[in-house]
Amino acid sequence: MRLAWFFLVLAIATEIAGLTALKAAGAYVGHAVMYGSIALSYVFLARAVKTIPVGVAYAIWEGSGVALITLVSVLVFDHVLTGREMLGLSMAVAGILLVNAGKVQDEEGER
Repeated sequence: MRLAWFFLVLAIATEIAGLTALKAAGAYVGHAVMYGSIALSYVFLARAVKTIPVGVAYAIWEGSGVALITLVSVLVFDHVLTGREMLGLSMAVAGILLVNAGKVQDEEGER
């Protein structure tokens, strides 16, 4: 199970690296790195969903990716968040926590 979570973390990290490279590197190099990173991210996600339920893994992968990409955008590229963006990110994080809490509750019920 720990290996599956490790693959999920790798999937999130490679997604973030690819999208950050797209912004930082420019047209051709950025696109090449992004496509390679996103493809690798899907490979890691596929490995994770062999153990973690697909809905849980996908929600965490997508939601965490959006939140962390936004954080990189704010910290590295000086993006200023609007109130709506902050509200949307808060809702995404709350959704991720609720999905993960549901999974933990299901695991406790299986014991």
